[in-house]
Amino acid sequence: MLKLKMILMVFGTALIAQAQQVTLATPSLMQFSDPDYRVTFRYPAKWNYSVGNEFYTPVMIASPDNPPRGFVYFDSINGGYNPYPRTNLIGAEFVYANRHETSTDECLKSVLQGDANAKILGTEEINGVSYIHAQTASAGMCHQYSEDIYATHKNGTCYLFDLAAQTLCPGIVDNMRTITNSELTQVHASLEKILSSVEISAIKEN
Repeated sequence: MLKLKMILMVFGTALIAQAQQVTLATPSLMQFSDPDYRVTFRYPAKWNYSVGNEFYTPVMIASPDNPPRGFVYFDSINGGYNPYPRTNLIGAEFVYANRHETSTDECLKSVLQGDANAKILGTEEINGVSYIHAQTASAGMCHQYSEDIYATHKNGTCYLFDLAAQTLCPGIVDNMRTITNSELTQVHASLEKILSSVEISAIKEN
């Protein structure tokens, strides 16, 4: 029975991977598309695309029951692209997922329940869409991460976007300095630029 469940999980992940598309939009930008839920966004061509978590700490909006539908990131773990090398910045990630809740409030409640650090910052309009903006942060095993979560309800679905930056404790790696606030602000600006490119088209009824 356990073996069957594992096969079904792998098969389900493969179906998700086939549904989404990543194409070159310009020499410097990639475009992600999710035809099933009518979501597109653009991200830097230097970043990576994955169908699952690539970091020590998973983001709040993803879970085994609600895996990411889109995951783009950069990291220096394996010598990959990092705009601030030799700093304690591990990387950054832009994650898209969804949940079948009845409203944005219910969706955020299911994501943030039990998180004492989470706070709702208010409503923001981005690219013509109204989102509720929440923020949280955590740390463990010398890894720290901060997340900005944006949620909206459309097409009978709650759409979630998670903008996260991950760092290591300063000083645990030789010749590594602490990233400055100004540099970290630029990392968040890159994540926000991806968010500003998100488009959610209405699903046409038959």
